[in-house]
Amino acid sequence: MNARQPVNILLVDDQPAKLLSYEVILAELGENLIKANSANEALSALLKTDVAVVLVDVCMPDLDGFQLAEMIRGHPRYEKTAIIFISAIQVTDLDRIRGYKTGAVDYVPVPVIPEILRAKVRIFTELYRKNRQLEELAADLERRVAERTAELERSTARLRESEERLRLALSAARMGTWRRDLTTELSQRDANFNAIMGLPSIDSTASMDERLGEIHPDDRDAVAAAWSRAVEAQGDYEAEFRIKRRDGAIRWVRDQGRFVPGGNGQPHCLAGLTLDITERKRAEEAQALLIQELNHRVKNMLTTVQAIALQSLNGAQGADKDRFLSRIQALATCHNLLTRSSWEGAKLRDILDSTFAPHRSLQATQRIELSGQDTLLSSRDALSVTLALHELVTNAVKYGAFANNQGRIQLSWHVEPSRSTTKLRLAWREEGGPPVKAPRHKGFGSRLLTSLAAQSGAAYSCEYPSTGFKCELALPLERRA
Repeated sequence: MNARQPVNILLVDDQPAKLLSYEVILAELGENLIKANSANEALSALLKTDVAVVLVDVCMPDLDGFQLAEMIRGHPRYEKTAIIFISAIQVTDLDRIRGYKTGAVDYVPVPVIPEILRAKVRIFTELYRKNRQLEELAADLERRVAERTAELERSTARLRESEERLRLALSAARMGTWRRDLTTELSQRDANFNAIMGLPSIDSTASMDERLGEIHPDDRDAVAAAWSRAVEAQGDYEAEFRIKRRDGAIRWVRDQGRFVPGGNGQPHCLAGLTLDITERKRAEEAQALLIQELNHRVKNMLTTVQAIALQSLNGAQGADKDRFLSRIQALATCHNLLTRSSWEGAKLRDILDSTFAPHRSLQATQRIELSGQDTLLSSRDALSVTLALHELVTNAVKYGAFANNQGRIQLSWHVEPSRSTTKLRLAWREEGGPPVKAPRHKGFGSRLLTSLAAQSGAAYSCEYPSTGFKCELALPLERRA
């Protein structure tokens, strides 16, 4: 209900002239005036309509005003409705007390003074209107509170469900959560964290000394240093270390967290997750042992091949035998480089250093010029580049720039990225050596480059100007995981 909406006023009197006079007096209030000639008509109107004020004559033939007031007050809807008595006779104090007991709020004597009647009715209509507005506001507030409460209950249920899913996921992944208060140095740990530590699976709090005591003595300093770095940088924290459980078992865990600045009076803290990585560490150890054993067997196999070659080439010419054995040695050198990185790859600079190592005398060092950014090659590409460079160096020693004391070798390279295939481009230049002539027949080096091109999609070109041999190689690099 708004402030201008008319309300209903019930006028009850058995004399039509009086009703007409009341209607004229109250017309300027702008309210809805309902007239009733008897108590029965008044009760009938009350059953059909909400009424703000009842203006009733005390003396009526069927039911007097007092009896009507009692009946009105007996209805739950009208137990607070304003009832004003109009009396044409002189009422006593006892009559007034009776009227107030039956629910009257005021008396208006006859003759009625229009201004007084209007003023009294206006007060109660405005009071009714304000009460209705308050009731509507209260109902609306109650509705909103109920809606908000229901939404909060749904939100709480969703949050609990989400927390339960997170708890189950963390438990399945063998992960626990923790939060370390940097002011009190107390850590709050959830049930999953304590299960990893071999403690009862309940939420708990631990001091810094207790936390350090759970870490393996050999890893304690490194973990404490990682904590300090994260706090000083106000950044991320990561650490892998061993823990000693109360049952004596040693397990590996990985901590990952972040500095969380305090706000609204809250202290700074480190918060994060702890993951049990014992099985991963055991698998890594087993894999490392397997790779070590495999490398050992491959090295023994290369040694055996070299020994068989020595026996098989016992009658061969010295130069041919040396070149063959040097190729075996190049394979062994590449194998050693890959072994050092667990066969994840080898750096091009390391390959070049090992390839030129047998020929780097004090004078030869100044005759080799290498330019290019170091790059990590996959095991397949490292082997291809090692064999190709070995042949180029060997030919340079036998026929080219290293066949005398004046020749020079320039090797430049760069990686050429593209959307489809990334290529390594090598440019080999010799100068100052003996005059160069194109070979009449393809040697091992040429056949090797041809074979590499066929296997890996590489492209190469060789030129034989008299000033020095030139070769360019474009090798598609294998994508590394």
